[in-house]
Amino acid sequence: MSSLANNIMSLHVPLPTLTWLLACIPIACAIYFTRGRTSSLPVPPGPPPRGLLGNLHDIPSVDEAETYAKWGQKYGPVVHYRVLNRHVVVLNTIEAAVDLLDRRSSIYSDRPRLPMLVELMGWYWNMGLQPYGETWRSSRRIMHNLLNVRVIEKYQDLQTRTNAAFLRALLDAPSNFWAHIRRGQAAMIMALAYGIPVAPQGDDPWVTLAEESVESIAKAGLPGTYMVDWIPLLRYIPDWFPGATFKRNAREWRKLSVRMVTAPFARVQSEMREGVAPPSIAADLLQNGLQGTPVPVQLARDAAGVFYVAGVDTTASALSSFFFAMTIFPEQQKKAQEELDRVIGFGARLPEFSDRGSLPYVDALLLEVLRMFPVAPLNLPRRVMEEDEYNGMRIPKGATVLTNIWAILRDERDYPNPETFHPERFLKDGELNKEVRDPRTVHFGIGRRACSGVHFADASMWIAIATVLACFNIAPVKNERGEDLIPQANMRSGLVTCPAKFNCTITPRSDAAKDLVFAASEQA
Repeated sequence: MSSLANNIMSLHVPLPTLTWLLACIPIACAIYFTRGRTSSLPVPPGPPPRGLLGNLHDIPSVDEAETYAKWGQKYGPVVHYRVLNRHVVVLNTIEAAVDLLDRRSSIYSDRPRLPMLVELMGWYWNMGLQPYGETWRSSRRIMHNLLNVRVIEKYQDLQTRTNAAFLRALLDAPSNFWAHIRRGQAAMIMALAYGIPVAPQGDDPWVTLAEESVESIAKAGLPGTYMVDWIPLLRYIPDWFPGATFKRNAREWRKLSVRMVTAPFARVQSEMREGVAPPSIAADLLQNGLQGTPVPVQLARDAAGVFYVAGVDTTASALSSFFFAMTIFPEQQKKAQEELDRVIGFGARLPEFSDRGSLPYVDALLLEVLRMFPVAPLNLPRRVMEEDEYNGMRIPKGATVLTNIWAILRDERDYPNPETFHPERFLKDGELNKEVRDPRTVHFGIGRRACSGVHFADASMWIAIATVLACFNIAPVKNERGEDLIPQANMRSGLVTCPAKFNCTITPRSDAAKDLVFAASEQA
């Protein structure tokens, strides 16, 4: 969440516009200060507000989750700040997150109004951004029935086949691993959601559309990046108005979000009319509904679109973090490969889903990647629907609630030496230690708004990690003197984050490994 003061400067707001904006501030704050309160309790502690603007100048522009964690160390596990008349509450511990988001989920499952992302950029169809209500509950039922733990095994064959194509791409052009990661996930999701094949090499329009759409979210930043998120009335100013760059950007980005949800779905509908539609989630929902009950066309369209946008970027971001971790932590890579060689056999065959129970270190390595590099460090914001009291503090009605996933997964009470990449923390006596908090229970959200695709994403990540480690060595690139060039852990800001692009070398572990990749890709 970037500083609003910096944001105003970045928009080059001229004096008349700035005057107009400043005129709104006392009006908004007057409304805030004249509101009746049902409790005399104080709001949670936090940085002291500065007059009517509140904490306008305190909001971090980079390393947001880390900054909020530092606030938590100073002010306590629940931190509050205010911008104009808008309250924001940050939860920095698992106890606070579970107490509020899970145990009081009936009032903590809403989303705040998101003018930039939803109203201007057109992400209204995305279930993850929708307010709590009947539309969201209907979408949630669809996603749960399609992705619950009992049904995801039927997707394993598709995951195995698309992963084989990913391995082949790594073998043929290892320096392009960044693009292969995203293409591999796009291929999997496009086949599952729409039955649309993705070109194995070169540009593919569906991959390009997914990347540009998701990149628009990254450019828009976290909710609160733009002034319109704090003063929704700004959405009504004309596009030509001085300082309305955000509206012009949103207009272009909206084209991507709308096309992303409509174009592939329209292709499925056309193929169904012609009787040539391959199996897919979209086709199944249109033809068979859900458990025998018809599904409205718009809900079917939006559900498939959520697969498309959520499945590609989040899993791809996690796999990018895996490659980064293996580049800078060679000892842990070697331990995982030793386990694979012992269980599977060096170059004997590729790991399969049925091997997972026999590969606890590989599982632990995946957990440590998710712990140390959470894909959504602050998750998506919630909105408390009623005024609430917690540990002697008042949570104002309508407050935006941020869950600091990054801080929770670095809590020394659960994870000693949290800045150390240490998969062994999840192991005991050669098995996964059930006494250590599973990062997935936090990484994918807490309470009713937790990610429905956790099991599918987990399986996709595991098969990719296990097969890559079995077949390839990942190492830093070297300079002209033969010295390793260790990449820095610079994380991209935004709703979904991952390491900034870096270089590494990816080489087959043996000729037998190359043969396995060739054979698997040919069969796929």
